[in-house]
Amino acid sequence: MTVHNRKSQTLKCLEACREQFAELKGKFDFTVYLVDDGSTDGTSEAVLEMFPGTVILKGDGSLFWNHGMIRAWEEAAKEDFDFYIWLNDDTILLPGALGVLLENSSYLRHKAILAGTAKDSSGRLSYGGRTRKGRLIPPDETIPIPCDTFNGNLVLVPRYAFKALGTMDPHYSHSFGDYDYGIRADKAGITTVIAPGVLALCDRNPGLPKWRNGAYTLKQRYCAIISPKGRPFREQFLYDTRKGNVLTAIAHFISLNIKVLFPKRERVSNP
Repeated sequence: MTVHNRKSQTLKCLEACREQFAELKGKFDFTVYLVDDGSTDGTSEAVLEMFPGTVILKGDGSLFWNHGMIRAWEEAAKEDFDFYIWLNDDTILLPGALGVLLENSSYLRHKAILAGTAKDSSGRLSYGGRTRKGRLIPPDETIPIPCDTFNGNLVLVPRYAFKALGTMDPHYSHSFGDYDYGIRADKAGITTVIAPGVLALCDRNPGLPKWRNGAYTLKQRYCAIISPKGRPFREQFLYDTRKGNVLTAIAHFISLNIKVLFPKRERVSNP
């Protein structure tokens, strides 16, 4: 896990995890590796008070999601675990979610990466396995189904896949690391599937991204798109090239610039 200034959300997420750890006790042992990337709201202290077995790793606020996850994973890999589970702290596991992931991993002989599907507060699917074009794929209720890539909200990576792929690519700062991992898995011949059913709750990030919002100046929009949480052009180009080819990457680069130059309009509530 990688977290930043969402203490109550992080604790809620870990509480849901603890309940499932207890249910699976005797079959599996779990250790939480949590990168606190420069939180100033007392997240680390609160986590250690409520969940004293958590391994806390500190960042200075510059790691963002991808590099934070790499740091946590590299530390966890020293113990050579059988499985590695990615989990976002805004993703609340539904009862039995970890059991579903592990049971279906066994069915696939622990050689496939499994993505868990999340729904938002209105019941609509929000995150999970996706097509190569980024379309969210609804899960089957009873069996795992193939996907091309996935969101990193809830993902199980068995040791077999980790030994073949390693961690996320450090060329990415915040986004892309999860999608890229799915593309790399496909190229390496590692199966990626969506676990059965909806396994978690997680709302989507609301509203237009700043770089597409005409309420901001052109300079502000360009600053937003090249920021770690935007669509940094080099990172986008690398991902697009891996997913497709150089020509599609160039076409996407042009289309992103057009969207910045000719944005949509949305009211700014918190300028």
